[in-house]
Amino acid sequence: MEESKTRKSEERTKVLWLIKGLGLGGAERLLVNALPYLDRQAFEYQVGYFLPWKDALVPTFRQQGIPVTCFGAGRPGGLWSLGRVCRYLRQQRIGVLHAHLPWASIVGRIAARRCGVPRVLYTEHGCWNRLNPVTRLVNRLTLAWNDLTIAVSDEVRASMRGVDATRVRTITNGIDCAGLATTPDERAVVRAELGVPGDDFLVVCVANLTAVKNHELLVRAFARLLPQRPAATLVLVGQLREMTEAVRRTVAELQLQDRVLITGPRTDVPRIVRAADAFAMSSHSEGLPISLLEAMALGKPVVCTRVGGIPGAVTDGVEGFLVPPGDAAAMAQRLGQLGADAGLRARMGLAGQDTVRTRYDISVMVREVETLYKSQ
Repeated sequence: MEESKTRKSEERTKVLWLIKGLGLGGAERLLVNALPYLDRQAFEYQVGYFLPWKDALVPTFRQQGIPVTCFGAGRPGGLWSLGRVCRYLRQQRIGVLHAHLPWASIVGRIAARRCGVPRVLYTEHGCWNRLNPVTRLVNRLTLAWNDLTIAVSDEVRASMRGVDATRVRTITNGIDCAGLATTPDERAVVRAELGVPGDDFLVVCVANLTAVKNHELLVRAFARLLPQRPAATLVLVGQLREMTEAVRRTVAELQLQDRVLITGPRTDVPRIVRAADAFAMSSHSEGLPISLLEAMALGKPVVCTRVGGIPGAVTDGVEGFLVPPGDAAAMAQRLGQLGADAGLRARMGLAGQDTVRTRYDISVMVREVETLYKSQ
């Protein structure tokens, strides 16, 4: 019996997911959400990351029986990290390296090339116009070392100008629709925890406080909303990154301290979103945000900027509203429209649920990706 188990384990292809950190970002949560749907009979999964201070999701992987290795602190392009990755690939006899996000992928490609890893894939989660010029250049120069690149939306794929189109495949992000369906409806409890009056029009944004997410625009749009909808609250959920102080200054400048709540990262994001009336996102650039898809799956109408892969998931006037990037007035107008019409919110919420269940279920995404692991 033991020999049979050992032989079965050896027959499985070892897959290493490589990513910069394991914080609470969208790409990281995408990997966690995929866990229930993995084919553990065919593949033996492992996870590697570089930044030890971004480890919030490490316990989740280990609880699911997925080994996790941190390859070192500092800039993930460092040679010391590269050496550790190479040793790991050889010792573990990794058959598939699947990297996420540019710097981790650059290190992964170089290591895989040196170690002769049979299959190398990379998922591009964002449009290339948002990348640092140096990162974009090195990413482009090493991209040919992938066997295949996965783009999370057609818009992301189109942004990869100059890349051989035959070596790029669009596989849209997916979410765990079945898991989200079990999220408890605790509207009153959640609002009480957050200090939000029960009858307020509650708008939630889930996005790390980075420049590309442009939270300041959303705050200014919300300030425009308040004269017509004074009973309203905006909640910003996400990791406190480089734009945190700028957003706080904008909130103070507009005297919105009692109306805008910055929570920082949360592990109960679906619970908070379910308690909201609408979801908003004001980014300059996007791939296909996991938080947006989750909000739609939870039945929330959305107001988002028309960027990246968002228009592929949201039809203006159906699941929510799309506004031009940088247009605070348009965002305020659409939020006001939702705030004034509960029936409209309900109809758009139902449409969003139908769209996500039909087109963005993570079980489909996992099957498509695992098919690529098997390809030669």
